[in-house]
Amino acid sequence: MSLPDDPGAPTVDQLRRLQARLERERRARGEAERLLESKSRELYEANCALLALTSDLERRVDERTSELSAERQRALQMAEVDALTGIANRASFARELTHALADPQATVAGLAVMLIDLDDFKAVNDTLGHAAGDALLIEFARRLAETVRPGDLVARLGGDEFAVLARAMGDHDDALLMAHRVLRALCRPVPIDTRSVPCSCSIGIAESARTHHDADELLRDADLALYAAKRAGRGRVTSFESSLRADLERRTALESEVRQAVADDRIEPWYQPIVCRANGRYAGAEVLARWKLPDGQMRPPAAFLDTVEALGLLDAMMENMLRRAFVEARQHVESGALDYLSINVSPSQFNRGWAVNRLPDLLAESAFPSHALVVEITETALLHDIDRTRTMLAALTDSGMRIAIDDFGVGYSNFSLLRQLPLDILKLDRTLICDIEDDDHARAVAECILELASRLNIKVVAEGVETHRQAELLASAGCAAMQGYWFARPQRELHTWFSSEAELPTLAWALANSYT
Repeated sequence: MSLPDDPGAPTVDQLRRLQARLERERRARGEAERLLESKSRELYEANCALLALTSDLERRVDERTSELSAERQRALQMAEVDALTGIANRASFARELTHALADPQATVAGLAVMLIDLDDFKAVNDTLGHAAGDALLIEFARRLAETVRPGDLVARLGGDEFAVLARAMGDHDDALLMAHRVLRALCRPVPIDTRSVPCSCSIGIAESARTHHDADELLRDADLALYAAKRAGRGRVTSFESSLRADLERRTALESEVRQAVADDRIEPWYQPIVCRANGRYAGAEVLARWKLPDGQMRPPAAFLDTVEALGLLDAMMENMLRRAFVEARQHVESGALDYLSINVSPSQFNRGWAVNRLPDLLAESAFPSHALVVEITETALLHDIDRTRTMLAALTDSGMRIAIDDFGVGYSNFSLLRQLPLDILKLDRTLICDIEDDDHARAVAECILELASRLNIKVVAEGVETHRQAELLASAGCAAMQGYWFARPQRELHTWFSSEAELPTLAWALANSYT
């Protein structure tokens, strides 16, 4: 017996559709789960990559921060330290000095500032080159740092100028003892490449107990003491005294006057004749600088030449003066009354090449014959670089000029120069001549030099002959020529001696006739 159909039961189609929908939903859920899993994996991987990137960025930021910090430290160090020598620089020294002077305990204990300057450092740069100059400065700084006490500050203020801030100096004698210890340590030859370079320095001291307690004033007073040390002959220690301020005022005024004198061409050529023993005539003349003041008075070279050179005006002064001298002397050379002019070239001018570069042009401008020019150079100027010296002297002699060593017989008296260099004349120094009357040793030295020069075919001119007896002794020893007050004092005009109307000096004739 069959049961009647339930009217609320789902049909087969409905069941199938339901089953199909459930299957779709299952598949969709599976797809969603797979997609979610894929996206989760991508998100995880992206998160890992982001974490890695963040970590790398943090590392890089840390590294850059460290680099910037190191660069800042290097910049701060460069602002405090001299790049060449590694010691403190000017800014650091000035700040430390200001701080030290502001400390009451430090000022009670005593402070001293020492300014130290190398002597003739420019000549090292000019002759050996800037690399050698730098090596000298580095060695100088090393010695200075090793010589001072712990706690003292050493600095390079610039160029060849150094400074020491010495704390707790006690009294003035302590400062002097320390300065002389520094001087001894620094004034020793410095080996550079294959050379042993002479080293000398000058030191100026200013003490807080003896001057004002202001850093600028203390430095200024030390600088005045340094200048006084250099003026006194270099290679020495000088302490500040109040009188040095007055010297500064006078020096400043002199510098102003010298600048104007050079600009106005008021430094004139004067002439001192040189007598020839062979024929008793005034054969040559040395050109000497004289400064004509507005009131007509004359100042000698010792009163202004150092200032002219310090101001960098020596070349301009010399060129102005020589132009006038060459024009004034040319007619006397052309007439045969004057054989030659003799001029002095300073060590700095020679080592800078001024003589080689400018003298030929100056001679050409005035049409003065080069064979009538003798160039006098001091012995010390020839010793820095013998090969370079030989080259420059050869250039002068190739142009027709003659070369004289000035002030020979004192100082180095390096006889090897007589065979190494193209020399025509030796000028015996006046300090040797002034002793030959009473000093047998001085006379023997003069006679030996004259004999040696004769064998080498080098003419000798004796400078500073002031007595008849000196002239007799020199003439009897074979001295070829002489100059000095015994024969004639320097004068402005050449025609006094070198003209067709000028009479030959009686004494010169006597010398020529007595010792031929």
